[in-house]
Amino acid sequence: MTAATKSVYSRFFGLFAADTRNVSRDPALLFSILFAILMPIGVAFFRPTIDNAALDAFGLPDFTGYLSLVVFTLPAFLIGWVTGFLLLEDRDDGPLLALDITPTGKAGFFAYRATITAIITALITGFGVIILAPNLSLPIVVMLALLAAIEAVCVAFILPAIARNKVEGLAVTKIVNIGALVPLLALVPSPFRYLGSFVPTFWIGELLRTDTAHYLSFLLKLGFAIAIHGVVVTLLYRLAIRRIG
Repeated sequence: MTAATKSVYSRFFGLFAADTRNVSRDPALLFSILFAILMPIGVAFFRPTIDNAALDAFGLPDFTGYLSLVVFTLPAFLIGWVTGFLLLEDRDDGPLLALDITPTGKAGFFAYRATITAIITALITGFGVIILAPNLSLPIVVMLALLAAIEAVCVAFILPAIARNKVEGLAVTKIVNIGALVPLLALVPSPFRYLGSFVPTFWIGELLRTDTAHYLSFLLKLGFAIAIHGVVVTLLYRLAIRRIG
């Protein structure tokens, strides 16, 4: 391992240790991470109870099958929100501006935050998919985890890209969280559901759709999903960097 590589690893783990301390001191951020982990466990554990209650109340069988579409996207929004809020905090308090004179720089810092956000989200989402949809093949599980990871980065970047401070960040979060419900559009048996296709989370539900109401092949869906995720995260990154100055 070269000295340059050791330096990169040292900075990465140093930043991660600092972020871990910051999150552990803030109950809201810590709760968001814990909720992202516990939500799929709770749904899996209480699945029969939830399904029976929904069947009695609404006459809707396999309610947790629909609920899972939302649960699969929750880690992206919760972990992404934690990162986005930390970015807003760093911008408001000044550290992001000071990074310009460090070897890491703002671009390197954003790369670190995007990487750690993506890794944590992918692991939590993959775990949730496995316990809630154990019949899915490993490639599908990996694909969903990777898409959720990119969605988390989108959520993280949209806060500093739009909000001017932490108060505005909370307001933006309420609007952004609507995206967690967009995968449910996949249940609409009409091509009009593709009106929501510009929202990255739409493709989580669309890729999991297994009935006959298909208008695109699986490979075409996957191609659109990757393209939409790539475009959105790139635009938000550029906006966030520009907004910070």
